[in-house]
Order: sequence, then C-alpha cells, then structure tokens
Amino acid sequence: MRTFMGLELPGEIAIQIADWRDLQFGPVGRPVPPANFHITLAFIGDLSSGPAERLCLATDEWLAGSRHSGGKITLDCTGYWPKPGIYWLGPREWPESLSQLAGKLRHLATASGARRDRNAFRPHVTLFRNCITAPAVTDPAIGFKYTHFTLFESRQGKTGISYQPLQHWELFPPED
Repeated sequence: MRTFMGLELPGEIAIQIADWRDLQFGPVGRPVPPANFHITLAFIGDLSSGPAERLCLATDEWLAGSRHSGGKITLDCTGYWPKPGIYWLGPREWPESLSQLAGKLRHLATASGARRDRNAFRPHVTLFRNCITAPAVTDPAIGFKYTHFTLFESRQGKTGISYQPLQHWELFPPED
C-alpha cells in the first residue's frame, strides 16, 4: 500500500481553502479535491502490512515517551514547483516543533522499512497538479490548529486518488 503521514485539515478549513482557490484561479491545472487537502509530514511510499504495523508500533512507543504538542499554522503564501507542476499554499513560517515532528516521523518510517525521504520539509497544501506556470494571486491568511497526525493510504479509484486514514495519533494541546 502507498502511504504517508500527514496533518488532516479541519473540514471548515478545507472548504475555506477551496472557496479561496476557486475565486482566485481559472483553469491553471488539475484542481485537487478539497477532501484530499492535507499537509504531508513524512512520505512513506509503498509499505506492506508488516512494516506498516512496525511503523505504527514505533510511533505509539515514541509518543508514549514524548510530550509532543500540536500547534498553529497560518497558510499565507503560495508557491510553484515547475518540475512536478504543483501549485501549493503553505505557511511563510511554521513552528519548529512541526519540523521536529516531521523529522521524527521520517526517521521512524525509514527504520520501519520505508525509503528515506531526502526532500526538505516544506509544509504545504497542494492546490493544483499539472500546472505549466505559476499564476499570480493575492495570498490568503487561513489559520488553524493541528492536534493530531494521521497515517494515510493513497488509493486509486474510478474517480481518481483518495486518501484513506488508517490510524490517528493525538498530540498534546497546543499552547496558546
């Protein structure tokens, strides 16, 4: 199964992003369905059930001995990666604890048998795929708190790809 660890966006935030995107853009690429909006923390890739189980157990053990807290993010800038044709929305700045969480999850995934993810961590929500150029827009300021992270499976269906949650892990409440 093809998997990744990520932050689920609250439903009202996904709708707010989709509404902003739909008002800002014409047809610049293939829009990502709002149900698929997320922030990837660790791309894991193909993982069979044994290594996936080891990853879940390792994550449980790590969190049992850790006091990792959630946090706040404000999605306030857009970006474009030309090689994969991805146009995204992300934060200009994010908590160091989010980078630490992503780093730890990547380490746990590699130790459980996943390929090592060598990409720099850049939290973002993919808005469009197959973009040829970056459109000019007015950046929003959409904030939310994250309180958990999720192991997702990417599934190909008749209507496209969907991300199915497999397991959630709660974080300590973010400090205000």
